[in-house]
Amino acid sequence: MAQNDRVVVGIDVAKDKVDACIRSPSQRQTVPSSTEGRRKLIAWFRKKVDKAVMEASGGYERDWAKALREACFEVWIVDPKRVRNFARSAGRLPRTMSSMQR
Repeated sequence: MAQNDRVVVGIDVAKDKVDACIRSPSQRQTVPSSTEGRRKLIAWFRKKVDKAVMEASGGYERDWAKALREACFEVWIVDPKRVRNFARSAGRLPRTMSSMQR
């Protein structure tokens, strides 16, 4: 069976900041939720990432998803309830998506 070499980043979008994590705590970035923050994160992603996943967060995720798609990244916006249920099924119930990736 072939391994999937795609790198996926989990993004936790809040009103004032965005946390991004690529599986390992050593590959984390926190940027302000601004145009400059989007530029910085996209530049970081270009070196490492194929796909981005973020929870729906009351609309804050829309500008991020749009910017990432315009930069040619595959973006998935997932239902927070499903993420929570998945964590519960795995025996982990984190407060946020970023803590799930630790």
